[in-house]
Amino acid sequence: MMLVTALLLVFGASAPQALAQVAPASGEGGGTWIAEPFLQSLDGDVTEDARGLSTRDSKVASQSGGDVQRAAMRQAKAGGSHSYRDTSKVPLRGGKVTLQAAGFTPPRYWADTPPAKAAKACLAKDSSNTAQGETHDRWLWCQKYRMGLRYYYKTSDGRKEYRGSTSIAYNLVTVGSGQVRGVRTYFQARKGSLSFDDWSTENLPSASLLPLLVQAQCADEGKSCNGVHQPIQHTWRYWNNDTKWKHWDFYSHESASSAKDKVLFHKWHLSWWGKEGTFTSEAGHTMDRTVRCDSANYFTFFGDWPQACVNYDVVPHLQYSISDQRVASVARHIRTAQDSPEKTYPIEYDRKVIPGKFTNSRDDRGLHRLVYRGKGWQSNENVKNAACQRKAPYEGWRGHPAYNTTTHQCDEYPFASTWEGAADPDWAFSVRAVPKTENEKAGGLLTWYFFADRILYDNDEFWVQIKD
Repeated sequence: MMLVTALLLVFGASAPQALAQVAPASGEGGGTWIAEPFLQSLDGDVTEDARGLSTRDSKVASQSGGDVQRAAMRQAKAGGSHSYRDTSKVPLRGGKVTLQAAGFTPPRYWADTPPAKAAKACLAKDSSNTAQGETHDRWLWCQKYRMGLRYYYKTSDGRKEYRGSTSIAYNLVTVGSGQVRGVRTYFQARKGSLSFDDWSTENLPSASLLPLLVQAQCADEGKSCNGVHQPIQHTWRYWNNDTKWKHWDFYSHESASSAKDKVLFHKWHLSWWGKEGTFTSEAGHTMDRTVRCDSANYFTFFGDWPQACVNYDVVPHLQYSISDQRVASVARHIRTAQDSPEKTYPIEYDRKVIPGKFTNSRDDRGLHRLVYRGKGWQSNENVKNAACQRKAPYEGWRGHPAYNTTTHQCDEYPFASTWEGAADPDWAFSVRAVPKTENEKAGGLLTWYFFADRILYDNDEFWVQIKD
């Protein structure tokens, strides 16, 4: 009977028949069906109830973003997610960075499939097989995991009979945008990964024909962001043989923000549930992920990038390498400033504490970008120059010794383009004479980093790592 039912369903019978054919073990009728969602790692070591992973918090989009930012920081730290830009791998042409040479631009548009190279690299990481997934960089996040439903029959007298579990592995990739306030999430069921557990032999054919609906969506849907695609529904069997990428987009409402740069933070997740006839299961949700959207109009170094959405559950940091001869002196200076500030100029009477070192922890004070050649930048320059030229308050032995100003420049750390620079009264700073060409190249690479990781003015903390 079950085989006949399955054949009817394959050749045109309606899907609602499938669930009706899975009879209660007790033989009773008049009951109702229940399905409970779960998530599982690909190796099966971790299984989670998927009903409580999403916060479904209507307040996730805020103008200041303070609470959301702190929560994202905690998630990044817990998951070890860090977006980095290794400047040693960025080619220079004529001593300057060009997008063509760098081989990187933020996403300008979305295709029907995710960026192949970046998605493959992201999904190859073991950390993508976790509930948090893997933040490849601020523009791409991914996850490889397994979703499922446990089916129960609740009898008329209130008893709940477990009938079986069905699950399938999937690839999930989210790509931001450097042109619009939106993200696209791609979903691909892994072919041949369909798993049936505990179903009876006679019920197995019908179980494979139960519908599964999938949708990526904003947690604050309709309030400050909205999606433009509907859930996609197929049978478990169909999903198991469909290798095509599906996608959903959602967009951030600029008008919902009164914050600087029209910044909004959004939570999103992937949802799935079963539905057949009058039966609809409770939806499962992946863990909420955070994106930040903005309308900053000052990313014009490499063309016009007026709006963007980026992944935010990440520790962003810039990398310089001592082995990179183009910036070696600058890299050595920053390492000394971070690790041995007492050995740096200017000499202070109190213990020097210099922020910004990357330790993969959001607990350590990072750096915050400010407006280039604005008042804050000029204040940093003035204090730095006093230390470099032995002027008040750094006269005599407290200031940097004389150097050849024709071939060298006075480098400072933290950077003049950050609020933690030389004029910040709460932190110490360091200056050192370095070859002029190295300093200029390092500055160009810093500008490129601000662009590549979409570092906003004032509230977008980042860190600096010095590699050998």
